[in-house]
Amino acid sequence: MSRKMHLALFAQGVGVAQSVWRSPRTSPERMHGLAHWAEVAATAERGRFDAIFVADALNLSPAIATDATDRPDPVAVLSALSAVTGRIGLIGTSSTTYNDPFTVARQFATLDHLSNGRAGWNVVTTAIPAAAQNYGSARLPDHEDRYARGEEFVDVVKALWDGWDADAVVADRESGRWTDGTKIHRIDHHGDFFDVAGPLTIPRSPQGQIPLAQAGSSPTGMKLGARVADLVFTTQHSLDEAIDFANGMRALTAAAGRPENAVRVLPGITPIIGETDKAARDLAVELGSLIDEQTTLKFLNQAFGDIDLTRFDLDEPFPDLRESLPGNAGVSRPKLFTEIALREGLTVRRLAQRIGLSIGHRTVVGSADTVADDLQRWFDSGAADGFIVLPADLPVGLEDFVDNVVPRLQRRGLLRTHYAGHTLRDHIDEC
Repeated sequence: MSRKMHLALFAQGVGVAQSVWRSPRTSPERMHGLAHWAEVAATAERGRFDAIFVADALNLSPAIATDATDRPDPVAVLSALSAVTGRIGLIGTSSTTYNDPFTVARQFATLDHLSNGRAGWNVVTTAIPAAAQNYGSARLPDHEDRYARGEEFVDVVKALWDGWDADAVVADRESGRWTDGTKIHRIDHHGDFFDVAGPLTIPRSPQGQIPLAQAGSSPTGMKLGARVADLVFTTQHSLDEAIDFANGMRALTAAAGRPENAVRVLPGITPIIGETDKAARDLAVELGSLIDEQTTLKFLNQAFGDIDLTRFDLDEPFPDLRESLPGNAGVSRPKLFTEIALREGLTVRRLAQRIGLSIGHRTVVGSADTVADDLQRWFDSGAADGFIVLPADLPVGLEDFVDNVVPRLQRRGLLRTHYAGHTLRDHIDEC
């Protein structure tokens, strides 16, 4: 079987572009209701995406005055979508910094049962200082401490999922026996961060081990992804850097004792599609005109560890902040944004505009053929096993991609035309 692309949809409100709710292409009054989410998920399923991915934030964005960045609970949204979709995977974010392993293990095991094996957990170590204040802490833990806790957290969750053997439920009506107690196990975990007895209160998930996604691109984050993840979401802007990242992930995965292709590497893209390249560029300008640079900078402050970016002159070159990041800041994202600005000579305004359209991911602007050619080039080069698609606007931006780019990829033999399996793990394991 020839190698196929893996596609995941990043679904956020009415799209990732800053203030896109102002565009006539969106209907923001619908974005909190199930009908909106169901329409988006159905479109992605029609496009034979592996999964729909709902990210999370544990604090209200400082850009909320002008940008629709409110975030519902991912597990609740995905649980509702499990009832109105049939094949597409359902991946949600849950933080290892501000949760307990038992709760997360039970939530995603429940979602996996509700969806007949389509759940996935996106593992994050929260890097936003304001989130700490919502969970009783005055200060965000340092980067290394967050990952040490995250490593143990993942191990505990996986042990809890393994606490029920696949045949633990007997369900013998005649004898009245529901379970075989010898096949339900405590884990009795005692670590640096957690003491958890187990077992879970729900049987083993249909997939056994629920697939894990991970998005950390720092050295520490990459090592975690190589050890436990099935999907790695990443932000890369140049083909050469993407190839280096993908090869690095494969080497780390092999070093962790797994097959090097056990992790699917999915760079993020924001496709903006028109009937012609010019029409697509005009649409990008139209959506970009809604961006307020100061609002985007307020949003970015969080990634930079609450460094106040709004104090800089918008028309001066973006400063090199790599050596001045607080210890509790994220590592990969602020480093990436700074390096893009330095490499391309971007002003503060231009960087804010670039990030405001795609929350920092690569924007691919052009006709359907142009976009398909671009994705194929990255896929064929080994820079990507597929892509996480972040539409600038929803649902229209996704419909443009599914109705126009997906058929071209399918005709080229690069994307499935039907789902071969039923579970998220089936989709990920498919060539």
